[in-house]
Formats: sequence, structure tokens, C-alpha cells
Amino acid sequence: MEDTSATGNYYCIGHIVQFTGLSDRTIRSYISNGILQGEKINGLWHFAPEQVDAFMRHPSVRPSIAAKNNGIVYDFLLNRSQEEHRCCMILDLPGADKKNLTEFFCYAIGRENLHNFQFSFDGLDKEPRLIIRGDTKEVLHLVNGYYEHIGE
Repeated sequence: MEDTSATGNYYCIGHIVQFTGLSDRTIRSYISNGILQGEKINGLWHFAPEQVDAFMRHPSVRPSIAAKNNGIVYDFLLNRSQEEHRCCMILDLPGADKKNLTEFFCYAIGRENLHNFQFSFDGLDKEPRLIIRGDTKEVLHLVNGYYEHIGE
């Protein structure tokens, strides 16, 4: 998978994998088919926020992302035999800056050493929605970090 460090005003494949839940291979297939438009710079794909937004709105992509989002929650609810503290949070964030939101979570997740962690972002409706599942302490740390970051 590509590096998930900051790339300026662009996202890389690793970011799109993180917030859609789709695999690296699936994303590359969408690039090959022309559904995801981007630019290859120094051997790495870069995507402007507008290109990612158009990709996520594409009629052949939208159902796959919705299925992945639903799967995060459904799998959590089905697995009742955990030996460690786990949580699943769904955050609706009306009025949140979508770019700031995705950048914070993508880069924070890339910096942290998170175990058995899933993250999904859906910013196509009026209010952005995050779904985060993982170790309870890690999830709470990440969400608290976001609220500290935005000053609330």
C-alpha cells in the first residue's frame, strides 16, 4: 500500500482505502477503468478532493462503499465474544469541514499504531458521517484528538 503521509492538497490511494473501506486492488481497478481520475506523480497516485468526491458519488461505487460502511457496524454487532474492550462509534457531524475532517482522521490513523481498527467516512450527504471501530481506548483517543484539533 502507498504511504499515507501528507501529500498537500491531495489524497493518495492509502487515504481512499482508509475512508472507503475498499481494498487497494479495488481502488486501482477503478483507476484502470477511468472511474477514479487522478495524477501519477513520482510513481504515486494523487487525487484532488474534487476527484475523490466524484469517485465516491459514482453510481457503480456508491453501493460498494455503503456495503462496507454497513459491514463495519454489522460485524461489530455479530461478534459478541471479544476478550478485549472494543467499541463502534457512528458520528454525524453537521457543519463539520469535510476536508479538515478527512485529513485529520487519515493522517492521525497513519501516525498511530492502531490494532484491529476500521474507519469509514461518508461526506456525500449534508452531514458527514464517520464510522470508527476498534480498541475502545484507541477510538476514544482518536475522537478526543479530533475535538481538541477543532477546538471544541
